[in-house]
Amino acid sequence: MERFLSILKSAGPAKLVAAFAVTALVAAALFAIMFRVGAEERSLLYSDLSAKDAAAVSESLTAANVDFQLSTDGSSIFVPRSKVAEARMRLAADGLPGQGSIGYEIFDKQDALGATSFVQNVNKLRALEGELARSIDSLDTVNAARVHLVIPEKALFQTNTESPTASIVVGLERGSLSEKQINAIRSLVAAAVQGLSPDKVTILDERGELLAGASIGADASSAAMDDRTSQYEERLRRRLQEIVEGIVGPGGARVQVSADLDFSQVTKTEENFNPDQVAPRSTRTIEEVAADKANDQGVTQAQNVPDGQTPGAAGGQESNSNRTDETVNYEISKSTRTEVITPGKVMRLSVAVAVDGVSTPATKAGEAPKWAARPEAEMKQIAALVTSAAGINEERGDKIEVVNVRFAKAAADVGSKAPSAFAFDKNDIMRGAEILAMTLVAAALLFFVARPLVKGVFEGPSAGSAVTPMGLPGQAMGMAGAGSVAALPGGEAGTGDERVDIARIQGSVNANAMKQVSQMVTENPEQTVSVIRAWLQERR
Repeated sequence: MERFLSILKSAGPAKLVAAFAVTALVAAALFAIMFRVGAEERSLLYSDLSAKDAAAVSESLTAANVDFQLSTDGSSIFVPRSKVAEARMRLAADGLPGQGSIGYEIFDKQDALGATSFVQNVNKLRALEGELARSIDSLDTVNAARVHLVIPEKALFQTNTESPTASIVVGLERGSLSEKQINAIRSLVAAAVQGLSPDKVTILDERGELLAGASIGADASSAAMDDRTSQYEERLRRRLQEIVEGIVGPGGARVQVSADLDFSQVTKTEENFNPDQVAPRSTRTIEEVAADKANDQGVTQAQNVPDGQTPGAAGGQESNSNRTDETVNYEISKSTRTEVITPGKVMRLSVAVAVDGVSTPATKAGEAPKWAARPEAEMKQIAALVTSAAGINEERGDKIEVVNVRFAKAAADVGSKAPSAFAFDKNDIMRGAEILAMTLVAAALLFFVARPLVKGVFEGPSAGSAVTPMGLPGQAMGMAGAGSVAALPGGEAGTGDERVDIARIQGSVNANAMKQVSQMVTENPEQTVSVIRAWLQERR
């Protein structure tokens, strides 16, 4: 302890301040490096946020005491990796981020008493557009969405009204939307707006490319026919694929279907008369019976007088007549048949099936698997099943082809490799490289900066280069070399009784050097004693 204190005392205040400053600087650098290495890595919470959403998310995270960091442009927010799920759940509970769209919550903070009908209608339209934008934005391939609706107002005493229309702008994360996804978005919007048809919905992407245009008249009918044909072909293809793969195994068959559908709507009415089949429709029969008697006597006065007596009957003539008239109306048998042919009738069907052969695994390492064609009987069975399942009718010109070919594919994957304990992903590799670089920097600071500085301050004078307290080497005083030892009394190696010829020394030593040494000894007696003691220690 005393030696350490003596070293500190002999070092001087300037060197002590420099040593402590360098030590504090190195310690601060090491602390910063270790703090950076020990800190948890941050992960992306949300990106592409609007200024309004970013401010709301920042306020919510601050209230929840969650550490976060904003990007330079303020559109992305980073939080510690372990806090990502918790932060998203908290923000979802607060309805954030809203992607800049307003839904039906617009009516929550509105004074219903002072709102006019016009304001209510506008807010209803805004809420509907915002809810649709949120629904479309929830899709995996869509990054952002904006919906515009045009709903004509209904006027009094107006019978013919225009139908609503919609336009949608979507921002995609990658690639483009498929035909099925476009139709799904159009159907979603059409189902949410009363009176809106899917063919009146226009969809654009963020690059301005038209994904789906509003169809009018013949264009709408043509698009509907194409969609119906594609759906029928895809439905039949999946059904046949499932049947064939159930026999040859998954991935062992390829099926393509081409259908020719008739979308014309026809109404037929037929009337057939059969003369061989007659039936009485109505029958009319008239029968008349008449009786007449003639008297030969004349008319008397008594017959004209009231209560007169009628003379006795005399001989006369009697006549009777009968007439029968019958009319029968017959109807010829008639049949009337009305047939309505709906659109979508299959006019012609073509089915192509490619079946892979049988592959035998290689017996030795490095050999390719062996391939063999399937038996003819098995191919006939597959063709019969496909013919029956597809409803092939040769009379209308249907065709079916089942071919056994070798598929061009890579070797079968025998399974994914189990994850290794030393398997690192990209984030782990980058993290390891960062830690290694910081460790090397810390080691370089310790060995090349801190160690030499501390050693130069606290290490005592060495044997080969004696350093005076004033920083001058011993040779500058003519005291460090072996020849300089003989310059002082008792400095020569040998017996203590030997004497030194002062005259000879004065003749060989520079007078100016001797004068400087004398002056330094006079001004610094304590340091001179320390140097002499060091020389004595070296000699012993």
